[in-house]
Amino acid sequence: MPTVPAAVRKFAHTIPHPIALIGCRASEMSFECCEYDLAVFAPASQHNRVIQVEGLAFELLHLALPARDHIVVLGGMKVLKDTNKFDLSSAAKGIAPEKYRKALFAAGKKSLISSLFSQQKMRQANHPTVAAMWLKLAAYNFIGGMLAISGCRPMPLHELEQVRQADARTMAEGVEVALECIGIERGTRPAISRSVKAIKELKSKDYDSDLFVSKVNHLLGRSMLADCYYYAGKVAAKNLAGRKELFYSRYSKLVKLALDLSSDMQLL
Repeated sequence: MPTVPAAVRKFAHTIPHPIALIGCRASEMSFECCEYDLAVFAPASQHNRVIQVEGLAFELLHLALPARDHIVVLGGMKVLKDTNKFDLSSAAKGIAPEKYRKALFAAGKKSLISSLFSQQKMRQANHPTVAAMWLKLAAYNFIGGMLAISGCRPMPLHELEQVRQADARTMAEGVEVALECIGIERGTRPAISRSVKAIKELKSKDYDSDLFVSKVNHLLGRSMLADCYYYAGKVAAKNLAGRKELFYSRYSKLVKLALDLSSDMQLL
């Protein structure tokens, strides 16, 4: 397992609450551009935020108690700071491998169900852009669900690589079809540039918009075009999934650019 940098531990001790390192930085799969996701257990609800300290990016993710409600998120966490009032270390030990596997499997089933709902919305859509959007959202949900069911927690920036590394025997053939729906073969720099510009507009009020851009730039700098295209689409899909129907029709051009739907609309 990766070693936690001293600067990360130092920063964690400035937070007056129990805190743990989670996400890709707590695993073996991370890039230089990846932030340090810190799960913070504060008594009162607070907003998530991204801050820069000593050249490192930290994303503070405030989670409500009890910890058992966040088994998938906290799986593999590294406790950085504990308190007497809340024994985070005990909570970490309580997430046994079998319990984590069952929680991950349940999360995977929810994603697959979401994929089915998205397909239903695609069939009911009256606008070709909206129909193509729901098809792509269904594909992303399906891939994330299959990864979770196979025992791998999906991580957006690394998800395409997780698919590549997954045991083919535990992944349905439908994953290949889902990847075709997403269209990663269209991951060219111009296409990614158009999508990112639109996604930046979608995320203009989000606290992590700069973090998104830095990750895209990192993948582009390494010429990981397919991964970058997949990641950008994943971020767009998550953002659009929570929008109202009126938004899709009013800003159909923005939706089309964000998810690179021009080719998809012709296939419906």
